[in-house]
Amino acid sequence: MDSVIYGANWYVDTLNQRLRLDTVQMPNLSRVQDTITLAGSWMAFENPGEIEPLSAPFSLHGSHDDVRSLFGREAGDWTTFYYYERLRDLQAGKNIGRVVILKGLVSAVSQPRVSGKRGGQTEYQVGSIVAYEDIVDGKRIHAFDFFSNKIVINGTDYSADHNAIIAA
Repeated sequence: MDSVIYGANWYVDTLNQRLRLDTVQMPNLSRVQDTITLAGSWMAFENPGEIEPLSAPFSLHGSHDDVRSLFGREAGDWTTFYYYERLRDLQAGKNIGRVVILKGLVSAVSQPRVSGKRGGQTEYQVGSIVAYEDIVDGKRIHAFDFFSNKIVINGTDYSADHNAIIAA
């Protein structure tokens, strides 16, 4: 066992959501798979292509106009989202930090249900994500940047040769 999540926090730009946060989920990572079938072949192969568009859902207790008002922005008027996580390495007995930085737009808001005096959670979706960076204990695990055409995996810049060849 490497580590257990012992807590997390979520910032929407400069707005600390610690006291409001119900749930947050970092983007699922997947790649487009292009099926290649060779002539006369008995077998097909799925060649990994580009990374699928990223999205990250989160929900807050109650209704907060400072976050809700971010919905409706257009591309170029990006919001930066910060996720902080405390991991506990149970074997080594030490704390490890994880930070995920997303740049995108609030692409959906689902208003809370109200029953009597009780309001539910407001659900949000972060979409149109153009930058994603995942850092664990100071090590860059992933970095994707739409505009600079960068992809870093486990500290290795996989896009360096590609960008040099196509003069990106």
